[in-house]
This record gives sequence, C-alpha cells and structure tokens, in this order.
Amino acid sequence: MARASRRLALVVSALLAIVVMAGCAKRATQKPVETSAAMAGAYQVDYGKSKLYDHDDMDAAIQVIMGEFGTWKGCTMQDIVFTSDDVCTADVSYCNELRDEGAPEFDEAIVFKSDFHSPSGQDAEGTAWEPDTDYAGWEWHLARTGNGTWQLLTWGY
Repeated sequence: MARASRRLALVVSALLAIVVMAGCAKRATQKPVETSAAMAGAYQVDYGKSKLYDHDDMDAAIQVIMGEFGTWKGCTMQDIVFTSDDVCTADVSYCNELRDEGAPEFDEAIVFKSDFHSPSGQDAEGTAWEPDTDYAGWEWHLARTGNGTWQLLTWGY
C-alpha cells in the first residue's frame, strides 16, 4: 500500500512539474503543415496578446505565410511573431491600398514579423538572399473581409 502511494505521489509530482514548465513557456512550437526543404524543422510562434485575433485566426494567417515561404528554396523559418492589435488596426488602410481594383474593401489586417535563415552554397545562387544569412524583422501583411480567408498582400522590410 505504501509503495502504491509513493508511486501515485511521484506520478502527480511529475505531472505537476510538466504543467508548471509548460505554463512558463512564452512561445509555442508550430510545425509547418507542409514538408519541404524550405521549411525543414520547427519554428517558433509568438502569439503575443491580442483582443482582435485568437490563435485560430493567427494560425490561419501563418499557414498562408508558410505557403509563400515554402517556395523560397533553401530558406529556413526560425520564428514568427504577432506584432500588436494597434499595428494591425492601423494596417487596414494600407492593405486596402494594395487590394485589387474593384475588390471588396478589407475590414481586418494582421501583421507578423519573422526571422529566417537564407540558404548557403549553391542553393543561394540565383536567389535574392545573401548566402547563409539570418534575416530578422521580415514583415508579412495579410488582410481579409468579413472573417474570410487571409490574403497575403506584401512582405519584406
């Protein structure tokens, strides 16, 4: 009986330690939906704090970002960070300037920044990237209308 109590106490202690450590993490690991050389490995997602968007909204936008990023031969995403509600709210008018003529106006925008690593060696030839270089603060601007699908409108510095 004492042995079973000790085992139960150890299991409860281990579970409590896992919960405490998970609660201390600031970032969540997000694995790419698709597998390609451009997205090899995991990258970090910092959802920040938002009253406008929940994680599902952000994840939907990140999937659009990673769809584009997956075409960047040899690049590896390191992290994606939500900017802020203020940046997103201010970005709606900018995104409307970028929309196709005659398309409905966007009523929501979301902006992320990311860090990624460019390819090295032959993989860097013919690309816009400096070989084997970390790029920090790369911006991604997306917008949508009426809770629809996010559209990636522009990216870069």
